[in-house]
Amino acid sequence: MSDKKGKAKPTLISLSSSEEEDETEEEDGDDDDYEDKSFSSSSGDETEEEEEEEEEEENDSDDNDRTENDDSLCNGVITLLKEGGDLESLSLKQLKAYLRNHGLRITGTKAVCQQRILEHWRIKDGRAEALYPRSSFFINCTGDVCKGDVVLFTQKVYKKFNKMTRRGKLLGKRTIAGRVVKESYGKAKQQHTFTVEVLWSKGSKKLPPLFPLLVKGRNLYNLKTYRRHWSDEAERKHVLAEKHKRGNAARLVKAMKRTRKWSTDVGMLESEMVKVQNAKSIHINQDHRKKEKLLNQTGERLITHEEKPLFQGVQVWVTITKCLLQLEK
Repeated sequence: MSDKKGKAKPTLISLSSSEEEDETEEEDGDDDDYEDKSFSSSSGDETEEEEEEEEEEENDSDDNDRTENDDSLCNGVITLLKEGGDLESLSLKQLKAYLRNHGLRITGTKAVCQQRILEHWRIKDGRAEALYPRSSFFINCTGDVCKGDVVLFTQKVYKKFNKMTRRGKLLGKRTIAGRVVKESYGKAKQQHTFTVEVLWSKGSKKLPPLFPLLVKGRNLYNLKTYRRHWSDEAERKHVLAEKHKRGNAARLVKAMKRTRKWSTDVGMLESEMVKVQNAKSIHINQDHRKKEKLLNQTGERLITHEEKPLFQGVQVWVTITKCLLQLEK
């Protein structure tokens, strides 16, 4: 589940390589998850945007690397939890050792880490569904998810993603209940990404409790998504409004990038057209000079291409006139 540093690499929902948030409808399976041999496997179609998200997750803390005594520190935390002790007596280093050993997020303050450990300890033995029953997810929030929402959705799971066929072997479906703990916009394409801490999952390739699952915003919006009621819905409206502001800013950045690219392309096209026009003018001038030179040499006026039809018409009338004169004689 965890990598060589002991931290689980967030699973990524598969995306089309040319995705843009306001593009046409994605191919089937774009909102699905592609699994390899472990939970840490990512989609076979991982984009630059997803790589940025992983780097951001990895750089969120200075204490990301495992230490040699992580196991002993983690065991100390487990012993304290079994005895019902208070986590306040532990250092942040001890708390992060526990989180790393279980492949959980290690970002946040000491209080946040304590809360994450307590919740993991509470739901790690399969008790999450009793605490967060399916029936409690009754508000349809498809296309309107924000940080702090506890959501429920179902996704298809594939074994491996083939870049050539853009498909993978279907393993089944997985239902996920989780809390949206983070949302961000990547630097490269300004794509919206949610980090969902899994509370419980059912179906193919079940994920462990509090596993950090990365889900692209456009993909989550394409799934039928339900959420639990907030204790303060007015606060959610405020959070949602802030998210919409960030979304508008991200779309503006994307539009500006497209405009700059379009301007560059148009400029290059105009430059090429000028080159072609100049080459054509040079060719016409050269042809005109050749005709003038030939005229000076022969002393006779040459018939231009434009005058040729008129000249031919005069010749025809002269011929007709000669014939009429002969007939009169």
